[in-house]
Amino acid sequence: MFDLTTGISYAFFIFCLILGWGAAGALDFDGILNRSTSRGGRLLIRVGVALVLAEGFRLFLSFVLGPVLDMFVNQSINGFKAF
Repeated sequence: MFDLTTGISYAFFIFCLILGWGAAGALDFDGILNRSTSRGGRLLIRVGVALVLAEGFRLFLSFVLGPVLDMFVNQSINGFKAF
C-alpha cells in the first residue's frame, strides 16, 4: 500500500511546502502579515501564500529533478511529474 514511489512523492511535496513556507515569510518585506488584524488572519494569509509557492516549487523542481530521478532509478518513478 505504501511503496517507495508514494513515499518519495509525499516527501517531495512536503519539501516544496517547507520551501513555500520559508519563501512566504521572506516575501513579507512591508510587514503585510504584521498589519493584519488577527493572528489567525496572518496565519491564513501565510498558509495561502505558502501553498501557492509550494505548487510553483513543485512544478519547477519536478521538471528539473524528474529526469534525473528517472535516470537513477531506471524509470520506476514514471508518475513523479504527475503528482
